[in-house]
Amino acid sequence: MQYKTVKINDRWIIYDPELMPQPEADFFCCKILEGKGLVTGRAEGRGETCFYRQGKKQWALRHYMRGGLIGSVLHDQYFGLRLKKTRAWQEWHLLNEMQSRGLPVPRPVAASVIKNAFFYRADLLTEYLENTETLSDLLESNQLDGAQWEKIGRVVKRFHMASVYHSDLNARNILIDEQQDIYLIDFDKCGFRTGDDWKNNNLDRLKRSLLKFKSKNSSFNFSESNWAVFMKGYDLFRG
Repeated sequence: MQYKTVKINDRWIIYDPELMPQPEADFFCCKILEGKGLVTGRAEGRGETCFYRQGKKQWALRHYMRGGLIGSVLHDQYFGLRLKKTRAWQEWHLLNEMQSRGLPVPRPVAASVIKNAFFYRADLLTEYLENTETLSDLLESNQLDGAQWEKIGRVVKRFHMASVYHSDLNARNILIDEQQDIYLIDFDKCGFRTGDDWKNNNLDRLKRSLLKFKSKNSSFNFSESNWAVFMKGYDLFRG
């Protein structure tokens, strides 16, 4: 995919000209977009994520926010001098590369970085995956059959076979649409890794997130047998 970069005042933008022919700073501010009546929804989680209409398309805008103790001080500011090392720039390029490899991820539209001498603030804009639910939301009220659990296992294996490390693989970052197609989202601090040692840790993280939802809600539709079927799909998939 061809991409372009542009600087608007103190804001650098990398973008896909097919999706965004003319970048504007307002495209990266949920408050301004809401004032224009374009916002169609918001997502829970750290930071600010809103969904909005842009012509016939719907986009997802995420503002990068810090977590933990340092987040209470710096909020949305990150250390960084090199544009290519900013989290938004790296995630945008990672999504672009995964798209080119045919992996099921949202298509990146644009990334925005506002820099000063030592800090930057950043936003990421992707195409919104319509008619999807997170795996965690789906399991709150629905049971998945064995074929669905196997399919999720195969999708995760596809990413691992492509050497993609997802630093926060959890039930909120797996989306399922009405056709039962499966996507992974939120690739902040992710990337390509060599070797295999990290893959089991990645799977353990996903299982822990499912067990955590189960511990908070006894009717959450996840069990050890579900995990066994997931692992069957994962282990048997060869690409």
